[in-house]
Amino acid sequence: MGIAYITFGIASPSAFLIMKKKKSVAKIIKPSQPTDLEYIKLFNDCVIDKDFLGAIDKTIDDQINPNKSKYTDISDLVAGRNPSTTANSFYGFAPGFALNTRPLTMNFSNDPFSFPINKSPFQFKNPFETSINDFIVAGNQIPWYFIACAHYLECSFSFKKHLHNGDPLTNYTVKVPANRPKVGHPPPFTFEESAVDALKLMKFNEISNWNLPTVLRKLEAYNGFGYFKYHQINSPYLWSYSNQYSKGKYVSDGKFDSKAVSKQMGAAVILKRMEERTLISIPRH
Repeated sequence: MGIAYITFGIASPSAFLIMKKKKSVAKIIKPSQPTDLEYIKLFNDCVIDKDFLGAIDKTIDDQINPNKSKYTDISDLVAGRNPSTTANSFYGFAPGFALNTRPLTMNFSNDPFSFPINKSPFQFKNPFETSINDFIVAGNQIPWYFIACAHYLECSFSFKKHLHNGDPLTNYTVKVPANRPKVGHPPPFTFEESAVDALKLMKFNEISNWNLPTVLRKLEAYNGFGYFKYHQINSPYLWSYSNQYSKGKYVSDGKFDSKAVSKQMGAAVILKRMEERTLISIPRH
C-alpha cells in the first residue's frame, strides 16, 4: 500500500526537491569589461572609417608626435627617473649634449592613404591572427602614447588643463577626482606635476606589463565601463571613427542616449593608425 500524503499546509517531498533545484541555480554574472582576448580581437579587427583618416593623421602629426618627448618625460617622472639626464647619461654624453628624442620627419604626401602600412607578404601569419609583435613582452613603464591618448581625451591636448579630468591648472580639480593634485604647494600647477599626480593616483605606476589589453583597458577606465556593462556596446572613448562603434553615447553623467553619436575620435583608433604607419608597436602579451 502506497503512502498517501495528506496536505495540511505541508509540501510533499517532490515539492521540496523542486524548491531545492531552484535555489541551486546560480545567477549569471555579466562581465563588467572586455577580456584580454576580446580587446586584442577588437583592435586587430578594427577598420578605421576612411572619411576620418585625414583628421586622425593630422592629430598624430600636429599634436601627438611633436610632444612625444614631453609625454616620455612624464612617464620617466612617474617611474622615478630624471627625464633630463637619463638618456644622456645612458649613452655617455657629456653635459650640454642632448639626444634628439623627436621622431624623424617623413616626407609623406598629403594623401592620407599613402602612408606605409605593414603588409609585407613575408610578415609572420598564423591561424590565430597574431604577428611577431604578439611575442614581444611589454615593459613596466607607462608608454608615452598612452599618456598622449589620455591627454587628448581628457584635455583636447591643452597643456593648461589637469590630466585627471580636464579642469584648468589655475586651481585644484573640481570634477572627480576633486581637490587634486597633491604636490605640496597651492595653485597654479604645471601640466607635468599634475599629470604625474593623476597617473599615480590611478596606480598606473604599479602596473608591470603594459601590453595592448592593459593599454586599452586603462584608457577605457578613464571614462568608465558603463558602455560595455550596461549597454553591451563598445565604448566610443576607444572605438569611435571605426567599424567597432556606430552609435550610443553618455550625453551627461548617468544619462545615456542610444541614438547619439560620438564626434570624438577613439583612443584605440588613434593607436591603430599609429601602428599602421609603423610609428609604434604595441606588444599583445
